[in-house]
Amino acid sequence: MKKSVISFVQTAAVILALSTTCFAAGFRLPDQDSAAMGMAGAFVGQADNPSAAWYNPAGITGLDGSALSAGVMAIYPVLKHENTNGTTDVSEREVFLPVQLFATNKLNDRVSLGLGLTSPFGLSTNWPATSATSGIATFSMIKTIDLNPNVAYRMSDALSIAVGVDYMQLQATMEKVIGPSMLFRLQGDGTGLGANAGIKYKANEQLNLGLSYRSAITIKVDGNANVVGLPFTFTNPAQTEITLPALLQAGASYKASDKLTVNTDLEYTWWSTYDRLVIQSNSILALSGGLTNTSIEEKDWKNTWTIRIGGQYKLSDQWKLRAGYVYDQSPVPSNRFDTRVPDADRRGLTIGTGYTSGNITIDTAYMYLHFNNRTITNSIAGQTGGSAPITSLNGTYKGTAQILGVTVAYKF
Repeated sequence: MKKSVISFVQTAAVILALSTTCFAAGFRLPDQDSAAMGMAGAFVGQADNPSAAWYNPAGITGLDGSALSAGVMAIYPVLKHENTNGTTDVSEREVFLPVQLFATNKLNDRVSLGLGLTSPFGLSTNWPATSATSGIATFSMIKTIDLNPNVAYRMSDALSIAVGVDYMQLQATMEKVIGPSMLFRLQGDGTGLGANAGIKYKANEQLNLGLSYRSAITIKVDGNANVVGLPFTFTNPAQTEITLPALLQAGASYKASDKLTVNTDLEYTWWSTYDRLVIQSNSILALSGGLTNTSIEEKDWKNTWTIRIGGQYKLSDQWKLRAGYVYDQSPVPSNRFDTRVPDADRRGLTIGTGYTSGNITIDTAYMYLHFNNRTITNSIAGQTGGSAPITSLNGTYKGTAQILGVTVAYKF
């Protein structure tokens, strides 16, 4: 009987934790280059450095010879939950360092190749075990690595097109408190394939237009769930699927003068593909019989828009100055909100510089990101049935993030 109770608790914990794990799929890391980030990521129309392999691969036909670039983004988020009882929970202060690598090669006047290695989705939050929502989430870490080869073709002096393949790898670790001195931990990984395409069109000497599309990627996640804190540790296999959303970006780059370039991008993200989550977990008591427990949880995420506006001013042949503004919508409805990432609409301001000496270019950028305050009163996130709000989630959530980026590029 004791084993039956413990096994039931473990299976329930697997289902609840996996139900919130996929919030990482809603945390996109759009900034993959410091020059682009200096202009708030408004780069689809310009796409004139090796990171075009990510932003708009059709742009690599405009790059001569071969080029390499490597960069890192230092991300410092601060998240707060003001509880309805007057207390405040604050996430642990940490710095995260996703890296980016790009390579391009012009084979001839028509064909160019590009390769990107990026981390386009990620999540890391760490709420104290004493927080009001520790039974929903404490530590969360999602990492992705995307390997993205592209081939671009210059159809005319004005028009280039490109296609590519995305090979995505995802790793996840999630923790939550499930009882006195009892911690639930989930670890899993998986891979998936997607495709991307880009178009760049030179309308005239001043105006360039760009269009970039990335398909949804479905990843089957296999892992283990552990209950830690008892005299012994229980482990169960668990499986689910995560669909990372499709993304459409349209951009315009206008050269107002020999020194000033102004860019704007409009993005649409298909978060509605994440409408429900189906989880399977094998029960310890049924290993010999192969019994499977299945949970279906509604998510109801919505599609979102993002607008980016940025500019670049050429001080000299060596120096460039950049600035930008971004407004990004949250896909998470209030009744599906949880603390894996306390998501909200956000606004960001950016500044940046670029320095070129010979074949070497060094770009730096800084972004201040402010999350709109969000008050939650009706969330049922993590529940597999019923409709009563989880009152521990109630309260006001506030957040900011500071991002510092550095990218070094070399032209052969």
